[in-house]
Amino acid sequence: MKTMSSNPAGGSLHSRLLGTQVVLAGRSALLPNDDVPIIVQKMTMGQINAIPTDRFAVSLVEATGTGPSFRLKGPMERYRLRQMKRHGLLNGGIRTTGLVRRLSGSVAPGDDGSRQYTTLIALAKEVIHNADDLYFINRRLIRDSGGEPPGSDLFLPPIDAGLMSDCIKKIVLNIFGYGDKGEVCGGKIKLVEFCLLMHYYFIRIKILNNTSRQPFCEYLEKFVFTGQKRFTAKTFNNNANSVNYSKMEPLFIDEARMSFNFKNHPNPDGTLKAVFQEVGCIFHNSPYFNKIREIRTNVDNFRF
Repeated sequence: MKTMSSNPAGGSLHSRLLGTQVVLAGRSALLPNDDVPIIVQKMTMGQINAIPTDRFAVSLVEATGTGPSFRLKGPMERYRLRQMKRHGLLNGGIRTTGLVRRLSGSVAPGDDGSRQYTTLIALAKEVIHNADDLYFINRRLIRDSGGEPPGSDLFLPPIDAGLMSDCIKKIVLNIFGYGDKGEVCGGKIKLVEFCLLMHYYFIRIKILNNTSRQPFCEYLEKFVFTGQKRFTAKTFNNNANSVNYSKMEPLFIDEARMSFNFKNHPNPDGTLKAVFQEVGCIFHNSPYFNKIREIRTNVDNFRF
């Protein structure tokens, strides 16, 4: 790696504004610095492989943006990365990040070396000290560049299908990582069972435009578990039709038949009722649901 412009004071004005300009694999590129800790740009695989992984964390963004590169400025606490570190998305702490897919280090079939990949690069020290949500920056980048399916009409306004998918994805990562089994309320639970209880909760709090199973499953498959096989509509329906869940569904979705306080965690007594309350509590106390309640409060205060 060759730096094209720098000085003892910490870099040229160009470097401070745009990132540090360097030469990687014979081509000009930009790398993050203290003023611009994240950069997204198009690079060849040769350039990507030339990035020092002891100083920078690198990931491929599957959807391309509107230009050759752009910079994300501001305090890194806005882009916390602890979620990635917690779920093994950092290889060895200061290496390649797996935001959408891990870098293979090899050229894709049919690539003559000139193909450019949209690449997200972050300062490794920022990844270590602020490891929380870079994964979800990437999801928003994909949405904003048209890389996700058209918006879903599953939810009633003002619920945003994309932001809701981020909310669900974060919760799923917390509980299941990248597997299909986790723990809720002190007991083991399958991913598909969690999704079923989530569906009951969404029906109960009346945020769904369509409460049928099919559109809900389609939404999860397209927006949350894109390209994954660990969730399917078939297993979802099989669990929904099982004796335990079919018996409890009417009680869970109708607040007049069974009451829950989703603000608080339940007593983990091993019952499905407690697990359902915990699932609702997780969503109720999530950042996106707090934002939705803030919107509702603002609307209630309108005077038309």
